[in-house]
Order: sequence, then C-alpha cells, then structure tokens
Amino acid sequence: GTPAGELLRRYWHPIAVARELTPQQPTQFVRLLGEDLVLFRDQSGRVGLLAHRCAHRGASLVYGWVEPRGLACAYHGWLYDTAGNILETPPERNEAIIRHVKQRAYPVQQFLGLYWAYLGPPPAPLIPPFDTFVRKDGRRRIVVHPRLDCNWFQAMENSVDPDHLQILHQEYIGRGKQPVNTTRGFIDDVASTDFYLVPYGIMKKRVYKNGLVEEHPLIFPNMLRQGPSTQIRVPIDDTHTWHVHIIFEPTPDGREVEQADDEIPVEYREP
Repeated sequence: GTPAGELLRRYWHPIAVARELTPQQPTQFVRLLGEDLVLFRDQSGRVGLLAHRCAHRGASLVYGWVEPRGLACAYHGWLYDTAGNILETPPERNEAIIRHVKQRAYPVQQFLGLYWAYLGPPPAPLIPPFDTFVRKDGRRRIVVHPRLDCNWFQAMENSVDPDHLQILHQEYIGRGKQPVNTTRGFIDDVASTDFYLVPYGIMKKRVYKNGLVEEHPLIFPNMLRQGPSTQIRVPIDDTHTWHVHIIFEPTPDGREVEQADDEIPVEYREP
C-alpha cells in the first residue's frame, strides 16, 4: 500500500534457486515485499506461489503435501492449485467454499536457474532480456550472497556512491599495488566523477588520471550492472534484502555456447 511497494510490485523478482525445489523438498517459505508466501512444485511439475497461511485455519502451507493437482494443507487437507483455487475441502464437503473462497496466489516463472515472482496487477510484464541474461557467447553462474539486514534501498544507494570503491575495496582493486595509505586508498587515482540519466536508470561515470573512463549503470529500480554481471537486490521486507548476483563470463573468442538452466552453477557465499 505504500508508493514504493506499489512500484516494486510492477517488476518480476527472483525468489529462489530453482534446483532447491525437489521431490524430497517440494515446498519453500518465501518472504517478498513484506508478504509471507510458500513456493511449491506439484507432482505434475507446475510451480505455484501462495499465501503462506491456509485460508481455513491458518496452518502453514510449507508443511503441506504436494499432489498431482496442487498443494494440500497438512491440517485438514484443503487442496489448492497454483492459481489459488480450492479444489477440495475434505472435512466440510461444502461447494460454496470451493466456489467463493480463494487463496492469494501469484504467477511464477523459471528463468536463468531461478524462480521469479510477480506480485503486481495484470497483465504481468516481460522479464527484461538484458544482455547479461540472454547473451549466447558465454556462460552464467549465480552467486547467492548472505541476507542483508537492511532495506533494499540502502544497497541501491551504495550503487551510486562512486568513492567507496577506491577505499572500501582497495585490497581487491589494488591487485598487489600499494596505496599511499589505507586512509586514502586509491581515491587519488580518480580525476572526476559524474552521473547522468539513461532510460533504464542512472549511469555512474569515473574518469581516472591515466585517461581511463569507467561507466556502469544502476538499473532502475533494484539492479546494478557492473562489468559483465548483474546484481539484484530483492526486497524481502523493510529491513531485509536478498542479494543475488548473476555473473556472465564471455568466451574469449566470442564463440556461442549452450547452457541449460539446470547447468548454471550456484555458489552460496558465507556471511
């Protein structure tokens, strides 16, 4: 109901690594945009995203049974399909419930080895085919970072802070080169910084004293493109963020390769 919340509902958000849903573990708790949800894959292979609590008595659907037609609550067996329709209410045998009650449900897509969800009004837009998402001349890998205990906006604000790179990340960017001191890091290598608007966000620009020009954009509203990789800051709620990094590694000779979704390696970073 907030302006930022309504805006963020107009975009697809990654919510889980696809290979985490298995026949042995077919449900997963998800929190997105302040909503508690359950992601599941039924025995027919359909994937759904429902409100976490059963409409009947509020039991957690994470503990439900997946069946060929959907997800059944473990408490009284209310059976839901991926669209939130009630298919069975075993104790009640009440057709009025089946006709008039519906569990909140959201569409899910599998893309780049991740499940993505759309929580906004229809029609759902396309997931943007950014180059790092769809290029064929390389391979992708996914890095799942530890949950950030802050609002997603803090991570995005950091994406348009040009000066922390030369100080906070001085050991990484130095690659053996020694800074003047750890207070200044490599900030003296930068001649100027600038920003300008582009249709998809904000471009951050650095000009170095040696003539090198470096640019990379904040992709509105919650992505950072840096080099050939894309960082996504998924808003869990007001104080937590899921940080997913899709890294594209081009082939040295520009050769195209085929990489299926289930072939994309996943790395889980330690806190």
